[in-house]
Amino acid sequence: MSNNTVYVIGHKNPDTDSICSAIGYAAFKNTENTADVAYIPKRAGSMNPETEFVLSRFGIEAPELLENAAGETVILVDHNEIAQAADNIMDGKILGILDHHKLGDIQTAEPLYIRMMPVGCTATIMYEIYAEKYLEIPENIAGLLCAAILSDTLMFRSPTCTE
Repeated sequence: MSNNTVYVIGHKNPDTDSICSAIGYAAFKNTENTADVAYIPKRAGSMNPETEFVLSRFGIEAPELLENAAGETVILVDHNEIAQAADNIMDGKILGILDHHKLGDIQTAEPLYIRMMPVGCTATIMYEIYAEKYLEIPENIAGLLCAAILSDTLMFRSPTCTE
């Protein structure tokens, strides 16, 4: 396990919110990073065509696949259940969880940062985090987050939408 690398990773069946939120949060953590730590977005499964299109549109490379989380340090986005997480997630170190779903079954030996909000998607949480720090979101990251919000909320028609 590298103490200098933290993987930000979404769920095993990644949708646009899962991938774009991982990219957005890794970018945020790298801007506020005061330690010698690299936050790297990863994915836990194959991307769908919509997500591939969004990444291509905003000139972002697809995150690499993390097949086995054993021994890795991770932050989970858009999920918090073992069944949805990368394989062997409980054999890694979870530093944080950012999610908009119900509370799941992941337990840790140490306290961790958790941010769960009843909003339409995890990308909305990413926006809130940037806004709270008064940070301007880079244009390509803003585009990813906007696409994720539109996708996960079914263009604001999902019952999970909030004002």
